[in-house]
Amino acid sequence: MGAGKPTGARWALNGIVLVALLLTGCGIGRPVTMGPETDPAAVPPTQARPLVMFTGKEPASVATRALLESGISLRSTQRMFNALPALLDAQGLPRPELLVSLPALHTDSWQVFPDGTMRTTYTLRSNLTWHDGQPLTSEDFVFSWRLYTSPELGRASQPPLHAISDVAAIDREHFVIHWKLPYADADTLSKYGIELPALPRHILGPVFDQMTTSGADAVANHPFWGPEYVGLGPFRIQEWAAGSFVDAVRFDGYALGAPKIARIQLRFSVDQNTVVASLLAGEAQAAGEGALPDVPEALTERWTRSNTGFVLQFPRSLRYTEFQHRPEVATPRAILDPRVRKAVAHAVDKQAMSDAVYGGQAIFADTPVWSGSAWGDALDDSILTYPLDLRATESLMNQAGYSKGSDGFYRGADGRISLEVATVTSPASVTELIVLADSLRAAGLDVQQRVVPAAQAQDNQVRATHPTMFTSTTNSGEPAVGNLASAQIPSAATRWLGGNRGGWSSSDYDRLLGAFNTTLDRGDRVRLMRQMLRLYSEELPSISLFFRGSAFAFVNEIKGPARAAPESNPAWNIYEWEFY
Repeated sequence: MGAGKPTGARWALNGIVLVALLLTGCGIGRPVTMGPETDPAAVPPTQARPLVMFTGKEPASVATRALLESGISLRSTQRMFNALPALLDAQGLPRPELLVSLPALHTDSWQVFPDGTMRTTYTLRSNLTWHDGQPLTSEDFVFSWRLYTSPELGRASQPPLHAISDVAAIDREHFVIHWKLPYADADTLSKYGIELPALPRHILGPVFDQMTTSGADAVANHPFWGPEYVGLGPFRIQEWAAGSFVDAVRFDGYALGAPKIARIQLRFSVDQNTVVASLLAGEAQAAGEGALPDVPEALTERWTRSNTGFVLQFPRSLRYTEFQHRPEVATPRAILDPRVRKAVAHAVDKQAMSDAVYGGQAIFADTPVWSGSAWGDALDDSILTYPLDLRATESLMNQAGYSKGSDGFYRGADGRISLEVATVTSPASVTELIVLADSLRAAGLDVQQRVVPAAQAQDNQVRATHPTMFTSTTNSGEPAVGNLASAQIPSAATRWLGGNRGGWSSSDYDRLLGAFNTTLDRGDRVRLMRQMLRLYSEELPSISLFFRGSAFAFVNEIKGPARAAPESNPAWNIYEWEFY
């Protein structure tokens, strides 16, 4: 059976009113520049009111490719403050954003040479500026490539950087990239997690030029990556009150035109009750990523009766439990045996976890790829799955040299096998951890539970050096598949950056991923994706648990939000949103 099959109307409804609002036109045209501040007198009264939106986490940075990685994906938040060469629309398809048009394969703008190298040429829209009013030029993309490929900053091996040999400016509005090897996303440079964003040379250039004497920390900890962020997106930061909110105003110089909403206040809260109360009281108009982990019936019922709001759900992220594969860290060492990992997978009661945390409506996952995503057609019956089956657990544990003792727990030559299962602090995560641990104990696996304190939850070294198993969330689909590469293993040399926190390494997988990333034909790429997922299911570096339906709640006064593909996000067209 294909991995991660959706459950149709049962998931789509989930007791939630899903209203499909028509998107307004793209409105792509020359922006009207009014200076760095929006003039309230020039804004109609209904548009001058702020949009108050909650998010469940405060980001360490709103940059799309920050050096202050937090392990928290807030793509809709990032979308507010950033613009990339291309924008992924509601279907996950690219549209030019900073560019006039996207390079087209087998034209002068995208040339592939016999030796496999490539050359792509990009043309920026005219008269674009950063949020501080300084001009965006092709040199900012050259500078970005130089900074991200600096070995001291730990990014050079990550895509697309690993495939680029050179970035050069032709003039202020044209630049060219020379590629070492074929790269399928060379036209967009804008896939989440694998993009090449411009960086403001006028801000970061001086500190970067002094990095040999001041050190990499001076660049990585520059306030640009935090409260002093200067981007290119539809909104710019006016005030960042740490732990509380970000006040943002519209950026009239945005590439696709001035946003229709003049102000946004982004509030941070892990208290769902606070979020719901604010929505029902009219103090907030939207709630986004992580703000509503469990959409309460009180909200949906009230909004259904009064027709005053709606909730959109879409399976954007993957909930998974990653095994530790570093021999020097893994405890017990039995977890390095794929038979033990498979035995553990067969002991996971996903339905019980779904009932306890997701109201029984979770979308089960067998791999990082959801069937409704861009790569869903790669899923077939050749990919192994691990349904709850305690007989399979016992058989695999016996094969690995473990049998149950008189106490009902598996033991080996070194005594009882004991696994640690960890997660980060949040009510839903802790509940999920308890149910997971209970199901493993019921199968005869001794389990120790650990909740990482909030102060350490964004520490990449802590998250990468867990002894046994760590349950977390990541982007699904292509980014998650890319994170399994050996090059994505965090270490001190990479400043603990990288998505492969469990340290799994497979030369066969790396070869397939390399071919996938350098193959341009769509059909061939689907076949390579299928082979990678098959190998993933055989080696089982992690247990794919659920595709989480991220909830975005909106009052009916807002026109513009609509459901988006997992590759995109609901805020992709935030510059078009407006109050009725």
